[in-house]
Amino acid sequence: MKSFSEYAYEKMIDLFNNHSHEVGSQLKKREPVKYEDYESTDCITYSLNVISYAFKKIGEEEAARQVWRIGAKGTDLAKYLVNSHNWKGVYINPDAKHPVDSDPEHTYTSHIATQNCKYYQIPLEYIVQNYSVTPKKHSAFQQLNESSPVTTLNELDIASLEQVSFGFGISRGGMHTWVYAKGKVYEVHWDKVGSELYEATSLRAFPWISGAIFIPSDQSSYLTTSSKLKCGS
Repeated sequence: MKSFSEYAYEKMIDLFNNHSHEVGSQLKKREPVKYEDYESTDCITYSLNVISYAFKKIGEEEAARQVWRIGAKGTDLAKYLVNSHNWKGVYINPDAKHPVDSDPEHTYTSHIATQNCKYYQIPLEYIVQNYSVTPKKHSAFQQLNESSPVTTLNELDIASLEQVSFGFGISRGGMHTWVYAKGKVYEVHWDKVGSELYEATSLRAFPWISGAIFIPSDQSSYLTTSSKLKCGS
């Protein structure tokens, strides 16, 4: 029998490659007649389809149903996966001191993750950050934390995370949700159709920048001890 992560990856790739019957939820709302024969989808629906499918395949029917009951909010789904199924929360941030968009939220969430082991009140166990540092000549470097030195590049933890074969991700406190595998973010754009509906992007260059990935316990062995959080220390 395959593991949860194997089934999830299988479904994630299948939808990514075969979605001619789907349209972004916002586009369908704007043009209901044009897309009346299409199924509506968006970022959270993609995640729910994948995660519920994997739970069903391993015989956890109630968990599959619960995913859909609470899945309207990505933060609620993440809490459920961590608290009820022992998934591991991993905070991610390419440069905690000098975010490339100059938004202080990324620095703030890094501080909270380090001190409290939480991302928007969702428990965390690991932290993977500083894997794509902002160069000193970049304008964002001057706009935020100008007095701080260039961030030291950390390749070790991101290389380990890139071995993980499945995860559920959230950005900006749940404004955006996505699924993850082997160093790539897989997402759906709710205002697109056809070849633009689904997209895969390297986590190192993901434009939403910071966030958290929640991975099934069968994948936690890939994470290094150096990325284990020690809150309050």
